[in-house]
Amino acid sequence: MADKTNHEATLSRSDAAEHLRSLGSGLGDDRQSWIVPVGNKTVDVHPGAELTVETTVDERSRLLGDDITEVTVQLSWKEGGESTEEGDGE
Repeated sequence: MADKTNHEATLSRSDAAEHLRSLGSGLGDDRQSWIVPVGNKTVDVHPGAELTVETTVDERSRLLGDDITEVTVQLSWKEGGESTEEGDGE
């Protein structure tokens, strides 16, 4: 299965921080599933006991226009609860 659900929104720093806290709180629950809000829908995923966490900061300077900084946090795991190796997909 290869489904992808995506949503992009512009939020204040405060609202973005609250969104991240909400995601972390849901992940930290002891439940088997993690309900992830994506736009106007939710996706029910089942993370393993251990996850691979990859954090990337990409800072780009533009000759014309504003500089861009992007922070990406990727969580991945293998189905069945095993942790994933570095570089594996979702």
